[in-house]
Amino acid sequence: MAREAAQLIPYAVIAALSPLGLAATLVVMRGGRLKALAFALGVLLGQLLACTALAAGAIVLPDRSSSHTVVQGALAAVVGIGLLLLAAAVQRRPPRARRTSIGRSQAALDRLGHVHAVTASGVGLMLGIGGPKRLVLTTLAVASITAAGITGTSEKALVVWYVLLATVLVWVPVVACLILGNWAIAQLDSGLEWLARHSRPATVSALVIVGLALIVNAVLTLT
Repeated sequence: MAREAAQLIPYAVIAALSPLGLAATLVVMRGGRLKALAFALGVLLGQLLACTALAAGAIVLPDRSSSHTVVQGALAAVVGIGLLLLAAAVQRRPPRARRTSIGRSQAALDRLGHVHAVTASGVGLMLGIGGPKRLVLTTLAVASITAAGITGTSEKALVVWYVLLATVLVWVPVVACLILGNWAIAQLDSGLEWLARHSRPATVSALVIVGLALIVNAVLTLT
């Protein structure tokens, strides 16, 4: 099962690397520990519900024991090539194209800073389920788990493993906030400032590294 768990890491890394998710986590952390905890639990539950729903509706392969290697390799190759193409598009995109999106995101974050813990939990739930990007990555991860031919407790363990990895940049800062208080908030704030200054190279580097890792994994899997 270790190999199947490792194959989920690239999908989880891309899902976790969300500047909006990090910024939302910082906002709720500043609002108090109760709100931060409610938000993190909502994100974890949302991601778990998405994985569970997709796993329940997954297409059963006719002969999973013999076909899962080909399916996993093909998935890794397609996603890896797609990430490299996306990295090229991000590198060519003019900086001005991001301004409108940033403005809308900032308005949503400002509203999040004034909600109660219950509402923060609901926002976290929706963020955990995710938009198109996270749902596509969750679908690919679940397809990889399904194609592996693992059932029962092992399959559930892989789902939990993916959920924890895909939300690591939410629940780890919140746990740090619960334990360390304002120090954790200051560290996350510094991280976001660095990311804002190096957004393009950081995004391109992450996409290229994960894309190449997936392509290498696909080649090794198929051969």
